[in-house]
Amino acid sequence: MNEPHPTLYIANIDWKIKAPVLKRALHTLFNRHGKIIDIIALRRDGLRGQAFVIFDDAASATAALRAEQGFTFFGKDLKIEYANEKSDRVAKKDGTFVPKDRRAKRTLDDKDDKDSKKLKVEVESKSDGLVQVDDPSKLEAKTTAEDVTPPSNILFADDLPQDCNEMMLSCLFGTYVGYKEVRVPRPGLAFIEFESEPHATVALKALNGFKLSANDTLAIKYAKSN
Repeated sequence: MNEPHPTLYIANIDWKIKAPVLKRALHTLFNRHGKIIDIIALRRDGLRGQAFVIFDDAASATAALRAEQGFTFFGKDLKIEYANEKSDRVAKKDGTFVPKDRRAKRTLDDKDDKDSKKLKVEVESKSDGLVQVDDPSKLEAKTTAEDVTPPSNILFADDLPQDCNEMMLSCLFGTYVGYKEVRVPRPGLAFIEFESEPHATVALKALNGFKLSANDTLAIKYAKSN
């Protein structure tokens, strides 16, 4: 295994997943371990099914690697390692950055897909669709007096991004005790069921207001009883 640093290499991803959905799902899964700087999903020929998650620090990357190694992500078990090299952005931050013209270029061994993880991570402004993330540590409940729905074991979320699916929500809520299932009757709306109301309440207080992305915030409340 490579020396610990903030950039993780993720492999064995279902290459059929579209880039926007993939990046949002990776963000949802990994940002509970620390602040993410960027997420890069490789879509070029021969590089699909791979991604880099770049944390603000090595401790967060290590926590994510240990917790999510082998996680079943869209039906496939993730393979996670420290990337062979730091991203340019991280290297500039810690003072180890070396200009490109002074570095030997890395190439892929077409005969062995496993060698594709040796690809140099280049974080530049021209990168397509990078996810810029705010600090995810401020996860506070935002229940107000206007929310008069009685507490229950089922939570309700609406105004979700169109590509926010069951997998992404299960990544979030599945870590809480008593979680049972997520149901998405239509895009933008979901019900999250727990074994009991106290279990649901813990999740609501922790995740209401959670940043799904730089522009989308999770708004949840108790579902109304029939």
